[in-house]
Amino acid sequence: SSGINAEYGSRDSEDKLKLIFNMYDVDKNGSLHVDEIRAMLKSMLELVSASVDQAELNSLITSLFVKVGFESKTELSFLDFKVLMSGYEKDLENASIAFGGGNAAIMTQQKSKESRKLFTSRSPQVGMFKRYIENHRLDVFYSLMFLLIVAILFAERFITYSMYRFHTGFPQLLGYALPFTRGSAAVIMFCFPCFLLAMCKNTITHLRGTFLKRYIPLDSNRHGHILLGYVTLIFIVIHCVGHGYNFYMLSSLSPEDFSFMMPRTWLSGTDASTITGLLFGTITGITGILLVLCLIAMYVFSTEYARRYLFSWFWKTHHLYPLVMLLTALHGTARLLQSPTFYYYLIGPAIIFILDKLISVSRRKREVPLMEASILPSEVTNLVFKRPEDFHYLAGQYVRIALVNSGTGRDEYHPFTLTSAPHEDTLSVHIRTCKGWTRVLRELVIKNEKCPEKNPNLYVDGPFGEAHQDYSNYEVVVLVGGGIGVTPFASIVKDLVHRSNTQQSSLTKVKKVYFIWASRTQKQFEWLIDIIGNCEKADTHGILDTHIFITRFFDKSDLRTTILYICERQFQGVSNRSMFTGLRAVTHFGRPNFDSIFKDIRTTHEDVRKFGVFVCGPSAMSDSVKESCSKITGKQTFIAYAENF
Repeated sequence: SSGINAEYGSRDSEDKLKLIFNMYDVDKNGSLHVDEIRAMLKSMLELVSASVDQAELNSLITSLFVKVGFESKTELSFLDFKVLMSGYEKDLENASIAFGGGNAAIMTQQKSKESRKLFTSRSPQVGMFKRYIENHRLDVFYSLMFLLIVAILFAERFITYSMYRFHTGFPQLLGYALPFTRGSAAVIMFCFPCFLLAMCKNTITHLRGTFLKRYIPLDSNRHGHILLGYVTLIFIVIHCVGHGYNFYMLSSLSPEDFSFMMPRTWLSGTDASTITGLLFGTITGITGILLVLCLIAMYVFSTEYARRYLFSWFWKTHHLYPLVMLLTALHGTARLLQSPTFYYYLIGPAIIFILDKLISVSRRKREVPLMEASILPSEVTNLVFKRPEDFHYLAGQYVRIALVNSGTGRDEYHPFTLTSAPHEDTLSVHIRTCKGWTRVLRELVIKNEKCPEKNPNLYVDGPFGEAHQDYSNYEVVVLVGGGIGVTPFASIVKDLVHRSNTQQSSLTKVKKVYFIWASRTQKQFEWLIDIIGNCEKADTHGILDTHIFITRFFDKSDLRTTILYICERQFQGVSNRSMFTGLRAVTHFGRPNFDSIFKDIRTTHEDVRKFGVFVCGPSAMSDSVKESCSKITGKQTFIAYAENF
């Protein structure tokens, strides 16, 4: 296989054209008829789940023939086929052929300058770590401060209880298990209220409009929530294991010794000097068991799988947090070793959280009429609903919605980014159908397609802020969307184009927007084509530069991909639009190479110091963008903001 690959890889473009010519010369008469050329292009398109209208395909073939003076021909000899492909030799000359499983795959080892620009990957550059620290200094600072506080709390309690009541025999009996449990308890009491602060969505959204957003990493509340979860889990395990040992050692004491060391700590009618008595005969034991059960449920249904496929259980278990706070407060009321201190940690965050929650509760009582529900390609459902008079939002923000009287649960709210723009009279969201709630929604819309008045109204909570809403702080903005992750950028692009055409252009610093959308197949773009097309028509100042990447191709360097790329460039040159999407946006085949893209943008805008890069899509795409941003060194920096789904 490798020998054949090397043999054909050394041949020039004529050999590869000859191979393609022979493959699609079905009747083997030494010429390609127009119908055979059409069939060749169709077969290539079908292999990547793409399609082109018959009229556009005929227009493409006609333009290729006219370009070389073959408008009167209906058949092409091999020499004619070479003339037809003249000018594209560099795209073909380094092709190689690999055979495997009985099928031939034609691949390019070295691409032209344009193709290398799109696909080449490079090794990480020196200074990536330094650049990451510079771009995420607030995240790093607050994370280190949090871990420092955790370390101090643990160390203080550990040292204190290492010498605690030495004359009572606790240190001799329990050893270091007691300091470990008390140190971990202090950390848990600190972390639990911090979860409440990370859940104050209204407060975080409000702070985005103040100067404090420069000093607080508001975009990292989700990552902070995850860090809290892991740290808390570690110390919960330490606390439980430590107390398991403590209870075992205490149960070995005689009732008299136990009463002396721990007087008046058990419920009446029970013998707390046994493990069973310690667990079920004390307030501390009972609340501890209930806490462990609640926390197990919350952590199990916090996994990625549960959030995607068992969202209702994730939702229900996470709403156990009031019970967790109550049980934690009761856990220390027995005063086994010290007076309760959890209240001191809880009171401040609890007040902020309750006030924040009251804002959301007041909005949930308001029903919003659903004006339109549409079934779109690629399992996307579009909801258009009335905009309340007092509803003010920024492009890139999101809302939480629930269905009224639909059988899905009134309190089951789901977050979706608004695809409408602030200047529009209605609100809209585009929802990708997965399992659970979104599947029920789509089936409900299909069921009521002929009687849309039967569609339920919505409860709307929001708007809430995201990192995407800060796009207006940069002169040059790069928007990167993957699949349905493009939804926040629909709102941003519409808003920017609208502002550039009105007197509101002075309200934003943005001078140029690069919109990069990557998806597996052409069909996954269909649901948003109209929105992008309208933006292109309205963009009279050229602020928008859109690039669409169809990633599901044979190989980023496959010869069939190269031929389709040649056809796309020819069609776009003649029609000023893509034959795949019908847009002026440039269509590329394969995955975007962000290293090269960012370097080209940096070269184009040499006077710009900071570029805002906003990503929404799969975590793999976000990681790739962040890595490429961290490689940019010098006076210019690319600052990445990512939202994953």
